[in-house]
Amino acid sequence: MVDERRKSERFQTPDLKSSISDGKSAFLVVVEDISKTGVGVSQIPAGFDETVHKCLVTVNSPMEDFKLNLSPRWVDLASDGKYKRIGFQIDNPPAKWLKFVEGMTSGKTQRTGDRLKTLALMSMVSDGKSTYMGIVEEISEDGLRLTQVPTDFDDTTGKCTAVVQGPNGDLNISMHPCWVKSTNKGMYKTIGFQIKNPPSRWQEFIKELEKESGDLSFLLLGDDFDEEG
Repeated sequence: MVDERRKSERFQTPDLKSSISDGKSAFLVVVEDISKTGVGVSQIPAGFDETVHKCLVTVNSPMEDFKLNLSPRWVDLASDGKYKRIGFQIDNPPAKWLKFVEGMTSGKTQRTGDRLKTLALMSMVSDGKSTYMGIVEEISEDGLRLTQVPTDFDDTTGKCTAVVQGPNGDLNISMHPCWVKSTNKGMYKTIGFQIKNPPSRWQEFIKELEKESGDLSFLLLGDDFDEEG
């Protein structure tokens, strides 16, 4: 394989949770940086076959899931030999992907819903094995950001449930992790979740918040990491 590093502008991402297939097996990985024509993927298990000419990745972004056809360009092996970091070229990038990357250029993620700051709503979140307490800091119709999640929470799960303690009662939602950031020296996590099918009560809750908030702000990608790591 020829080492061909991307020359186009790349953007750091908040560790987007993704899955990648080499045609034989599928692996859970992390997309660390992106451009219009490529992605940098880390936490790839050593069993992934980077000698394949084509592979498929599903990138879970806050806006939507992107399915991309990739060609490996370079490989870095971790010092312990357990994982790889691989740079891929995107074959025929779809229009929605190009729009998503252009949104990164302006410093904003292109979510379908405006993000609303909340007054630290408490939430119970379950990964299917255990239930944990977290703090909801920002919400939209199709997603939320949860902080102070204990490190034991399994963010590799494809789907989880949450009970958000709203001012007018509990709100039950199903969601899946899009990105994760370790905080407080590894004691907690901040996780961005996507709500694919928001229930009507959740949608009504968002509308009420919109009425009360005259200044709706997007969650800027660079602002996700102001917390002490």
